[in-house]
Amino acid sequence: MSAESVTSIMGRWIADWSGGTGVAREKARMAFCDAIACMLAGQDDAGARAVRSAIASWGEGACTVPGRATKAPAPCAALANGMAAHALDYDDGIHLGPVHASAVLVPALLALGEERKASGRAILDAHIAGIEIIARTSLGVGPGHYRRGWHPTSTFGTIGAAAACARLLGLDAKRATNAIGIAVSMASGVKAQFGSMSKPFHAGMAAQNGVQAAVLAEAGMTAGRDPLNAPMGFRAIYGDETSPGWSGLSDSIGAPLAIDAFGLGYKFYPCCRATHRGLDGLLALKNEHGVELDAVASVTIEESFSAKQNLMYPDPADEMQARFSMQYCGMVALDAGRVTLADFTPEAIRRPRIRRAMPSLDLIGAPPSADDENLTRRAPARIRVALKDGRVLERSEQHALGTPHKPMTAEQALEKFRDCADKSLSRVARENAERALRSFGDLPNVDDLMRCLA
Repeated sequence: MSAESVTSIMGRWIADWSGGTGVAREKARMAFCDAIACMLAGQDDAGARAVRSAIASWGEGACTVPGRATKAPAPCAALANGMAAHALDYDDGIHLGPVHASAVLVPALLALGEERKASGRAILDAHIAGIEIIARTSLGVGPGHYRRGWHPTSTFGTIGAAAACARLLGLDAKRATNAIGIAVSMASGVKAQFGSMSKPFHAGMAAQNGVQAAVLAEAGMTAGRDPLNAPMGFRAIYGDETSPGWSGLSDSIGAPLAIDAFGLGYKFYPCCRATHRGLDGLLALKNEHGVELDAVASVTIEESFSAKQNLMYPDPADEMQARFSMQYCGMVALDAGRVTLADFTPEAIRRPRIRRAMPSLDLIGAPPSADDENLTRRAPARIRVALKDGRVLERSEQHALGTPHKPMTAEQALEKFRDCADKSLSRVARENAERALRSFGDLPNVDDLMRCLA
């Protein structure tokens, strides 16, 4: 008999896994709080409004879409809420990939969970399972996938969302394997879309794909034997010559859980993660030395190869591009001592004071390295600020605030939730949502929470 395929190992684990520990479920609960906050804050984004407008003609269903008066079918709700959750680039991520994991998984699981009346505990376990498959897929394909220009939030995210939804539906090993296999054919999304509405659309698309793949598998649709690892499969096409493959996957999957081993990183700033180490360094130098923008002669930031790739807009034309501009974000930080949601509006990005200063920031990308995707071994970001009085201030940052190495406190997470939620919810609705999220794992179904978000 031939060896078990990579795809079926993942599908079998999804079906047979006994569920998360209390620690893992608490991490998943925090991820739901953060993703829902970002979803609420992002619902007014032009791209999120466009998606809600588009799905209006696709019928009604059982699932809540904040900002929409009527409910939508589960795939449509997952698409709209995933778009909103990632619209402001303020949502969490797992460094493997890297993937904006919860902006994909949370909208998919909320939609399917609301439709199927799933319990909070079942939804949290499904989120943990989705993180696991995202991580294992990323580890097997390797970082060449990202370097080649694929957007793993969309590619790995689609596969992880299908696995998470398969877990939530209680699919057996065969059907869970098929859900993952179907998702392989739906996985797409390129980094050339960064700085446009289509970048956050990737998260919504992956959420929608995950719901559809799992429901199709539930109905009996099948996939190839090993679409992840076959000669003309996902790894062969989406990886490169450095792709390590999945040797030993049967023993390593879930041992330990990826959400415990790698953790999720949360954002202090509503812009591309590639800016965050530089922003941490600039803000630390400003606070330590009282740096004022007018006193700055030049700034040099050296980042990883992939960070330089992502930060492709030295002269951003709109607020979407500004989130991928080290020049814009850096000068905002030096001027105001913070970077907030209010800095990413059409009016804010045209501020003459910031525009005049932006050309003085030079972003340097280091050569590609095998350690770029390893948080503990990759080179630190190096920040150098030359002042007009001749002083030179320097700092290096290995880990950004909010990453597992420098985690958010509970108070900071609550402050972020309230800041985001207050833009769209009444105080009563926000307080009710907070209560539902605090006890999310004990909810018999998610209706109490979803009513608060409507």
